[in-house]
Amino acid sequence: MVTVDPIIVAAFGEPPDGLDLEEKLVENQNVAVSVAFGLAVAAVALRLYVRRFKGGARLWLDDYAIVLSTFCCGATVAVTALAGEHGAGEHIWVSKLPRVAKLLKVIYAQGFVYGLAVTTTKISVLLLYRRLLYSNASPTSIFSILFWVALFLAITYPIILWVTLITACRPISYFWTQYSGAEGSCINIKLFFLTLGIINMLNDVVILLVPIPRILELQLSRRVKASTIGIMMLGGFVCIASIVRIYYLHQFFEQLDSTWWIGPTLAWSSIEPSVGIISACLPTFAPLFRFNHSNRSHSNPYYTRDKTEASRRETLVASNMRSPRFGISSPSRNNTTHHVVEEDEVELTCKVGCGDTISSQGQDSKRNSADERERGIVVHTHVSVVSSERKESLNVEK
Repeated sequence: MVTVDPIIVAAFGEPPDGLDLEEKLVENQNVAVSVAFGLAVAAVALRLYVRRFKGGARLWLDDYAIVLSTFCCGATVAVTALAGEHGAGEHIWVSKLPRVAKLLKVIYAQGFVYGLAVTTTKISVLLLYRRLLYSNASPTSIFSILFWVALFLAITYPIILWVTLITACRPISYFWTQYSGAEGSCINIKLFFLTLGIINMLNDVVILLVPIPRILELQLSRRVKASTIGIMMLGGFVCIASIVRIYYLHQFFEQLDSTWWIGPTLAWSSIEPSVGIISACLPTFAPLFRFNHSNRSHSNPYYTRDKTEASRRETLVASNMRSPRFGISSPSRNNTTHHVVEEDEVELTCKVGCGDTISSQGQDSKRNSADERERGIVVHTHVSVVSSERKESLNVEK
């Protein structure tokens, strides 16, 4: 039989009749956060594999940000496990006051780790949008406005969280000594955490909406637009995780059995960034699910099996064939334009004219052309090369 500490009874009252004080959520919550984190690590590893080996592309800022986010997410998992050791997920009446104080210290530290984990994930997603969609976007477009609003919210969220945590209680130690008779004061912690939780969830919604206006502007078929937007909308799972976390956070402040409810609250604070990491990686898996039609490797220069050829990222075309869809361009002394082709594993644009592919003739050429039109933007280039000896013209159409 469990002996209840009189000090705990004085602070929280008698346990309800029929309550099983030996019941625990610790094991279940540890399994849940570990599985979610394991899937997040696998998603990041697969993303890096696709980028480096399947696509032959260099890693970009969004890739480094998601790796950093994975480490931060691992820290939230460790904090959740540590909180379980100090009573998170157990009934308050089986704890002692010193143990409750240690748990409150862990909860205090978790706010700093959680803020960093969700922020780095959001920034990684926004950097992915920047790499794929931001080129040549108008500063006054809906896409640009949503992008900068989401980035502002993502950056300011942890700053507000951390500054408020530092100044929430006077002295700071009163946050975890308030039940031991210490003197001090705190702001309305409940209102603060719930408000920030809602703001965090709304920012997830904004980030979810950021790419839609830009995708709708692209010269893509309706089917490709719908499928691309659908891939981006998979990030909606993060919004669901945020809502569940807000629910448990509310229960933690409302229910008398606070240590019981803080267990799933911390668990969802770890699951949420894990789900965010998985959602951020899903759009980069497109090469794994691409259909392998005949001669597809010849019609898709970006993901050719030849890693040497796939590493070429510049296109040489005549200056009068300049296309703003390719990104940044700069004239050369030979009156040609070097177009830096953005790395686009989602295949929102067709990378053609990269110098390492020539469309096959006859029916194969028609099939490749149809495939390119189906995938997205098609750019036709006509290059005429005149030999000084043979005076022959070679026409290459892509």
